[in-house]
Amino acid sequence: MNLRRYVLAFERYPCTAPAVGQARAFAGRAYAPFPWVDHDLLKLLVSETATNAVLYAGGGGFDLICHAPVASSVQIEVHDRSRIEPRRREHTDWDCHGRGLELLDALAPGWSVVTTPAGKGLIFTLEGSPCQIEATTTG
Repeated sequence: MNLRRYVLAFERYPCTAPAVGQARAFAGRAYAPFPWVDHDLLKLLVSETATNAVLYAGGGGFDLICHAPVASSVQIEVHDRSRIEPRRREHTDWDCHGRGLELLDALAPGWSVVTTPAGKGLIFTLEGSPCQIEATTTG
């Protein structure tokens, strides 16, 4: 089922290291009214996708789009100005980089990349627990 999603919050950032933390905090504030959203997971994946934009998009900035919750899920998009899709990197157990796509696979299965006229967008959806939603709306 394809549910229509509305933009809850939007922000544009330069491709700089401090922008990653700013994007993470912005997403946290955008979803603060929704206690059933796993905020730690959300901020982790925003950090990973924003870092990807900063490191590999070749500059020009990136956009963070937070969509309003639908049913028990939230959707986030990170758009940058590069058409080069993210790729898996070889890494050892001790490497500090190269695990972003693995995290997306494990924590937001079904994530995708779309090509846009201005570059690309990485889109992921987090599913909330219906039990968490019910507890916050009835308690």
